[in-house]
Amino acid sequence: MRSLIYAPAARMGGARAHVLGLVPELASMAPDDDVLLIAQPDLLDELPPLPPTWTLRAERAPLPGVKFQLRQLAWEQRALPRIARRWRADVLLSFGSFVPLRSLCPTVLEAGNALPFTRAYWQVLTREPLLVQVEAHARWALLLASLRAAKRVLTPTRAMRVDVVTRVPDLLKKVDVALWGVAPIFRSLRWSQPSGPLVILGVSKHGINKEFDVLVAALPALRRRWPDIQLILTGTPDESRWSRRSAALAERLKVTEAVCFAGDVPNLKIPELIQDAQLLVFPTWCESFGLPLAEALSMGAPAVAADIPACREVGEDAARYYASGDPDSLAATIGDLLASPDSAAALAHAAYARGKRFDWRANAQGVRASLVQAVG
Repeated sequence: MRSLIYAPAARMGGARAHVLGLVPELASMAPDDDVLLIAQPDLLDELPPLPPTWTLRAERAPLPGVKFQLRQLAWEQRALPRIARRWRADVLLSFGSFVPLRSLCPTVLEAGNALPFTRAYWQVLTREPLLVQVEAHARWALLLASLRAAKRVLTPTRAMRVDVVTRVPDLLKKVDVALWGVAPIFRSLRWSQPSGPLVILGVSKHGINKEFDVLVAALPALRRRWPDIQLILTGTPDESRWSRRSAALAERLKVTEAVCFAGDVPNLKIPELIQDAQLLVFPTWCESFGLPLAEALSMGAPAVAADIPACREVGEDAARYYASGDPDSLAATIGDLLASPDSAAALAHAAYARGKRFDWRANAQGVRASLVQAVG
């Protein structure tokens, strides 16, 4: 099979981790497949040696701004089909939000962003600037067209599959699920109760769907019981308008000295943060998968996540859950674990067992099955 994998959009977070985890497994499973991989230069540099049947082409994602994104979209619609034709591709797998609407070969779309499929996202969007709303509706129109043009659509959880087919029922018969994995380093290091300061860790990019402000709002109640508690968040206060909101809230609540932004931490350094924390909190109101939660579970670390379908699917009974948007619920859930070392230890044991489920090899098998089915 000759495949074209188009992944310049996999710059960070779950999408980047997915490409880095998937590609070596695909190469190992089907070393005779001819594959053209188009991705970010630094992502290509991180990959291990691949079979000679793999061709790598570096391409950067567009710069921020409507003009650059429109230019990139136009290029994808015009030039990408020509590249697929010259490669004589049997199938095109896209890790962006879009596929060419006219392609000589079948396309498979990795739908890794659950936000536009949820009603809550569009409600939150009404509070954003008008230009942001216009951009979002334009991207949704193209995403919808891409979903319908694709031969198969991949989602990382059953929960997201439900979101997709609920919003777009005519996709029901072509949406597949391939659960994501975690990087090997999260399996090689196991969490144990730290002896240092009392640290709660929050890991994720500060996006529209993250509830780091809820986590900050839960801090005063926790400090009344544990005055020395520290909250460490990945990212920076100026990372986004949502991180700025969290930082401003910490100042208003007079807990700034208890909140530390750790900066842009590479994924391979996250295990060190998890090992030093009493537990990991994954605060969110919408997810396609929840990679930081899966990573913590794989290390056997106690974790608290939002009580939403994707987090429930990933964590099952091996995590604790809070009512999304509710600081009191989050403080109570964290407090229950901090107050009961035995409960935290039992949860850590369950987490380690659950974490074994997140395997890139199994994901690669699911992805390749979708590619084969698309080819027919």
